[in-house]
Amino acid sequence: MELEFPDRLSFLLTTSARWKVAYGGRGAGKTENYAIALILLSRTKKLRILCGREFQNSIDESVKQTLEANIENMGLSDEFLILNKQIIHKRTGSRFFFMGLRYNINKVKSLGRIDICWLEEADKTSKTTLDKLIPTIRGRSRLEGDRGGPFGLGPEIWVSYNPDLDDDEIYIRTVIQREKYLPDFVLVDRSTDEVILNKDGSLFTPNPSEYEESNQFEVVRYAIVQKVNYWDNKWFPPDLRMEMSVTKASSETRYLEVWEGHTKQVLEGAIYADEIRQVLKDGRRGDVKYNPSKPVFTCWDLGHNDQTAIWFVQRVGLEFNLIDYYQDRLKKMPFYIKVLQDRGYNYGTMFLPHDGDDETLSNVTPKKQLQDIGFTVRIVNRPSKKSVGINAARSIFPLCNFSEAKTADGWQCLQRYAYKVLENGAFSREPEHDTPYSHGADGFQTLALSLKSEQDSKKPAKREEGAGMISSRSTGWMGAL
Repeated sequence: MELEFPDRLSFLLTTSARWKVAYGGRGAGKTENYAIALILLSRTKKLRILCGREFQNSIDESVKQTLEANIENMGLSDEFLILNKQIIHKRTGSRFFFMGLRYNINKVKSLGRIDICWLEEADKTSKTTLDKLIPTIRGRSRLEGDRGGPFGLGPEIWVSYNPDLDDDEIYIRTVIQREKYLPDFVLVDRSTDEVILNKDGSLFTPNPSEYEESNQFEVVRYAIVQKVNYWDNKWFPPDLRMEMSVTKASSETRYLEVWEGHTKQVLEGAIYADEIRQVLKDGRRGDVKYNPSKPVFTCWDLGHNDQTAIWFVQRVGLEFNLIDYYQDRLKKMPFYIKVLQDRGYNYGTMFLPHDGDDETLSNVTPKKQLQDIGFTVRIVNRPSKKSVGINAARSIFPLCNFSEAKTADGWQCLQRYAYKVLENGAFSREPEHDTPYSHGADGFQTLALSLKSEQDSKKPAKREEGAGMISSRSTGWMGAL
């Protein structure tokens, strides 16, 4: 079969590497060509291919339809068995699996050996998912002839995405701090299979031309990271070219973000856009540590058929250190209680939203379950309008310091908490609730509403000159401590 494939993505088919990454603007053909490459490789040997994304509520949200369309376009329909949740190559036995990853990491482990894991729309992949997923994509030892993966040299992680925010975890790892996370090459000690480090503990990155193969050391291609844009796609459709041209003429900034793969600091319509920019400008997101001498307060949003979010907060002077964050779904209260216990913090009050007194997560209210094991619990009243909670949250941003490492998933929720987009393209006054990011934002509002009465939340925050601190009266634990 003859098939023309883009030069800038040819590494997918020709080179073994632990990581293969393609990112850039729209119209570059990343998704289509990743699908084609996987179809071709699945015909060469028996492979187990996991096609994953951060959130997938149904198989329709996966890349399954893209794979099916390309199988048909390539005239290979007779070679593949298309099932409801899998695609199987009849001759080689290669299998494609499709999964949302955020809440299914244990299921990934149960799938057994994975030869290729494709992360599509990887800009939405959280730090938690990456940290848990990567160790599960593992092959066989050097003692076996085929160590897994398409080339028999080990399993591969394929990543494709359009950059969104410059502190999205995948963008940090594949672009901003690529030398730290994804170097082109590593030097491996064959006797231990460990990489060689510099004296300061950082990765040693060898120049392949300076090392010859030996019994002791091996230069291994670790990562291939390629930026691709529409001009790299010779099959770029005319209708998209028109759209690109119109966007470029109307907004250079939007053109750079959509078509050239540049990042933006916050999403369009992001509710806390100004506050997030100010936190970053003030340097309030970074290394914020737990202080064992001070109590940790938790602020919740309770999910029933969706996410439960928990912020872990300490008060230091007039400020609040957000030292940790946890989010999960479809779990009962005993699960979250164990999360609290496993963290081992010195706990103060647990602040629950209005439904903390409802029998929703079990036949015993969340409030009572927490109280039964000795926690102090307070229910935060539901505001009369969503705007009240949003205003309360806006007012406390100047007082908050965020642990970059431990609240990364919660920070992502605050970044992506946005107003609904109406049919005419304008933004609604109501936030988009049915997203994976609203619960972390609502948990942050629980923190804010625990500090301020509703009447205070309706008022603009007063600032002492030069201090940048809220001086309006507080009725919560901020004033009580």
